[in-house]
Amino acid sequence: MATENSTIPISPITERILQAADTHASLISQIAALEHAPPTLEQQHAYLQDLKANLLDLKKELVKLRAFTSKERKEHQDLRDSFARRYAHKLTGRSEKFVSKIEKEEREYLEAYHNQQVAEEKERYLEDTIAKTEKQITELTVQTKEYHNLKEKAKELYNRVFEGPTPDFPEEDQMELAVENAKVAFADAQSRYNADHEAQIALANAEQVVARAVGFADGALSASTWDLWGGGGLADFLERDNLSKAQSSLSQAQMFLSQAVVLQREIGPFQDVEVANGHIFSDIFFDNVFTDYQFHEKVKKTNLQVKKLFLQVRGEGQKQRARALDSKNNLGEAKAQLSAARTELENIRREVFERVSGVPGSIGVPPAYGTVGSPPPADSSETQHI
Repeated sequence: MATENSTIPISPITERILQAADTHASLISQIAALEHAPPTLEQQHAYLQDLKANLLDLKKELVKLRAFTSKERKEHQDLRDSFARRYAHKLTGRSEKFVSKIEKEEREYLEAYHNQQVAEEKERYLEDTIAKTEKQITELTVQTKEYHNLKEKAKELYNRVFEGPTPDFPEEDQMELAVENAKVAFADAQSRYNADHEAQIALANAEQVVARAVGFADGALSASTWDLWGGGGLADFLERDNLSKAQSSLSQAQMFLSQAVVLQREIGPFQDVEVANGHIFSDIFFDNVFTDYQFHEKVKKTNLQVKKLFLQVRGEGQKQRARALDSKNNLGEAKAQLSAARTELENIRREVFERVSGVPGSIGVPPAYGTVGSPPPADSSETQHI
């Protein structure tokens, strides 16, 4: 019979949780304080790219504005300082018209100068904003690195505390199994995407090489036709040379196609191509219209087969691009499911910690990270950072 001083034994997992409670609370508190850093860093990087693009466009515009302002200023000064034109207008009684023309040139110059000043004000604002944004990115980069370090420490703590089965907390065991299953699914999806992507590249390479073979086959057929009409030795040479190059290209294509088929079994089969082949000895001693015609028919057959192969490879390439896109989408879904499972497991473990230790792990929502202020009022066309 138990005495009044006897204590209820606690399980090893509960003991580990209690021992790590303070460390856990500190980690979760620090993580919560830096939760804003990664998404804000990503946002500020995009903002910086936008600012730099705007500044680049503005600098190009300023070159034109300054040139235009300089031109208007010169025209205004030349007209204003022209004694001869002023005297000529005075003699003809058209002084008022001359003054009006000077005023018009002055207005055009002042308008151009104003536009230049507005653009220069935008330039100063953008350069200042870029400097501030780069400073924020530097700070956020440090915070993001610290955030990931803390997350890794929390992960190590959870793995150490919850190592092995945890019958006291079956929900943790169930979620841990779900994470392992999600890892397997993600690995399978990654493997499938890698294979489909590589097969897509192999087919694209094969298509390029077979396209060259089509060009050589067309060249061989053209030379063969010329040979029928008395092209002589040059026609024979061009015919053989193009056929040799077509054969070489097809050998390269065979290598790429074999690679694609190994990676994705649904690809193929492909059209066989028999490249026409003759004999130099017979061409020299028995060259006549009959042998030329017989070889011409072989070249025609080769030409048709190469073109059929090209259409096949192109069609398989289109199908494989669709497969690779599906694999990419499946990989994205598997990655999202794994991330969600890990987050849920982390939440369950944090809840178990808080329930057992009675110490909350969060200090509340961190304050929003400030962004750069609005541009000057004159900059009505400037893209705002939201």
